[in-house]
Amino acid sequence: MKTFDDGRDEQFEAMMRQLSAMAAKYKGVRGELLEKVKDELLKTKPARGAGKGAAPMSTAPMRVAVQKMLPSCRLCGRGMKLADDGSLVCEKGHVRAAA
Repeated sequence: MKTFDDGRDEQFEAMMRQLSAMAAKYKGVRGELLEKVKDELLKTKPARGAGKGAAPMSTAPMRVAVQKMLPSCRLCGRGMKLADDGSLVCEKGHVRAAA
């Protein structure tokens, strides 16, 4: 049976194989840049069990962020701002009722 770590290692190895194949195709500056990318990715190689013992992530900040998200304007697509009367208004002045 595969574990989470096994799947993560396989995915990392597949990514590195694809990057090596791409780097072999290019010479010069592109090849050098791809080699630098490969070196940086190797520094971030996932370690087995790195996630064990970590504290669970709190969802409180996420809830606050979702509550602050406002819909976009249905007419022009711009972001909406909350008006004093509780409605939503975009930069162009289009008004939308807050849900």
